[in-house]
Parts: sequence; C-alpha cells; structure tokens
Amino acid sequence: MSVPLNFILIDDSSFDLFIYEKLLIKSGLTTSVSKYNSARDAFAWLTDTGSEIPDSIILLDLQMPDMNGFEFIDAYDTLPSEVKNKIKIYMLSSTIDTRDIEKAKESPYIIDLLSKPLEVDLLREKLSL
Repeated sequence: MSVPLNFILIDDSSFDLFIYEKLLIKSGLTTSVSKYNSARDAFAWLTDTGSEIPDSIILLDLQMPDMNGFEFIDAYDTLPSEVKNKIKIYMLSSTIDTRDIEKAKESPYIIDLLSKPLEVDLLREKLSL
C-alpha cells in the first residue's frame, strides 16, 4: 500500500476512538485519523468540508445518543453526490438485533456491518488490501 487511507471514526466512546485510532495507525493502514464522538459533529464537518473532503473511510458506530448511526445515514443521504462518491462507510456494532443487521444490509451507503471490537485484519480484507 503506497498511500495511507484517510479514516474518519464516529463513536460516542472515547475509549473506542482511542483504541481504534491506535490500531489503524499501528496496522499501517493510515498515519492519522479524524475522530468524532458525536455523529452530529461529524455530519456538520462533512457538510462544511463538502467536495474538498479527501477519499475517506468512515467507521460509524450504530448505537450513539443524540444521533445514532442510522440517523447519521439518513442525514448523509442529503449530501451532494460529489461528497458521497468520496466516502465508504462501514458500520460498527455489537448488535445481535436482526432488524439492525437487515437495515444495515439494505442501506445503499453502508458497505458492511462489522462487529465490535474492530478487527483490523478483517477490515483490511474488506478493503481488499
């Protein structure tokens, strides 16, 4: 891999954000990570950045207060296509609720639902690296 990937982590757990950032950097997938402990803040950043956003991979937690992962996806749907075309979203969750799993599978924006805790080797495989 010649160019490190750009990751955006969205999770209300500061601990998870810290651990996932360290795992991604240590794995060599990236050299820096943007972290948001609020989906609303992450969406505001996407809106403000617009088409200037670099190609990015979002790791999105499902269960969050204020704005959960599916509510983020609903808001994300309103973004211009030149922004959405630069982003790949993987949802992270420890859910066993079949309704959540099916909803994630049905979304045109969620590439895959990955189990928590994040397994970097599985992510690397999903990214085809």
